[in-house]
Amino acid sequence: MHRYVLALPFVLLFLVTFIGGQINRIDAQGVVIDSSTSLPVSGVSITYGANRGAVSDAEGRYFIPNLPLDAHFRTSVPGYPPVTAAATDHEIRLTPGTLSLQVNEEGSTDTRVSGIEVRKDATVLAKCSQDPCGQLVIDLTTNNLVGQKALVCAPNHDSKEIDLKGATLIMTLTKHDGVNCPALPSPSPSPTPVPTATPSSTPTTSP
Repeated sequence: MHRYVLALPFVLLFLVTFIGGQINRIDAQGVVIDSSTSLPVSGVSITYGANRGAVSDAEGRYFIPNLPLDAHFRTSVPGYPPVTAAATDHEIRLTPGTLSLQVNEEGSTDTRVSGIEVRKDATVLAKCSQDPCGQLVIDLTTNNLVGQKALVCAPNHDSKEIDLKGATLIMTLTKHDGVNCPALPSPSPSPTPVPTATPSSTPTTSP
């Protein structure tokens, strides 16, 4: 009996340490959401430390077991700036930094439209520099363009308005011979200086 009494403090210490360790651990799980579309984001690398992490699935969900309760991890995925999130968070919201745009001919999935321009009012956000066009990358962060609208146009095609949301967009334009991108406004001419009178160096004497 005396032996069990001596062992009791060590057993209690073990139980307190074990239970305390379990209380201070967490299974991190949640979903990654695009803040501009409210849709899940797949393929997001979520890392903790050097060798712990997960990749979000098709529904944007992730699971990283047995992390410290105060752990923080970092995200990484093309098109979105990285963010830091807590292990206790159940939702990670990412804001797109760039939009990759692919424009196909209407009725086709592999014929690209040539000469594409993406415009925001009178500003050209992106322009195809080669034919056939591949993907245009639009910077959404410089002028805080997330959620705004832009015009996609090309020679001999009807123009189409798009929402600058998400990190990728595949769209089509309808062929229409003779139709071109709207003309951009010409720069305003510099105002003509108004001539001013040169003061006379000789004082005028009143009669």
